[in-house]
Amino acid sequence: MINSRIFAFTIILFSFTNLAVCAEEIKPPGVEVTGKGAILIDPDIFTFSITLADRAMTAEQAKKVVDEKTNELLSSAKEMGVEESAIETTQMNIRPIFDNKSKSAQDLYQPSLIEVSRQLTFILSDFEHYDPLLDQAIRLGVKHISQLQYETSKADEYYRQALNVAIKDAEAKAKQIASRLNFSLGAVTHMSEFPHGAPRVLMADSSENAKSISFRSNPGKREISAQITLIYSINH
Repeated sequence: MINSRIFAFTIILFSFTNLAVCAEEIKPPGVEVTGKGAILIDPDIFTFSITLADRAMTAEQAKKVVDEKTNELLSSAKEMGVEESAIETTQMNIRPIFDNKSKSAQDLYQPSLIEVSRQLTFILSDFEHYDPLLDQAIRLGVKHISQLQYETSKADEYYRQALNVAIKDAEAKAKQIASRLNFSLGAVTHMSEFPHGAPRVLMADSSENAKSISFRSNPGKREISAQITLIYSINH
């Protein structure tokens, strides 16, 4: 008896699920068109990280060197006009380094060196600071430079502009189809938005493992795009 009730409940639940799925898939009749729009923008936020590190016999010795490098890089950034609020400094990371070639069993549990590292993340609003900061970091013996990320602080504004272009594109397609097939368009009965180019733009520049900066970096233009699907009714 219980099994039959469970079976009946499963059938009902399955039926409601199918109805819900079908309801989502059903679209009103008419002309369906997809419009795409894209605009080119100038990024105004530039983010990258620099990792400073040193190895020594003790953590204190390595920390002293990393502190000196950090202070020198921060001082250089301040002289360039980089605001303190544009720099994020992480806590130090301490990593023991073991010598696997050691023949002594006791030495296997004693690190041969201690590596201390610290990461500094720069969030720049002026791209002119990028190359000088990299030059200074490389001079200090940087361990790692992350990929450069380009962003925009006006993503919503730019996306709306791209969306307007996408709407105009969809309208033009619908009018072209109606004109070619000799019918008139009615009202829009369905709309779907696909903001695949929003809300922000991130592009990467390969500056990882850089050894020298012998050129002037240029972020160039970036694209924000939008896509929309409209269904127009047909006037008979």
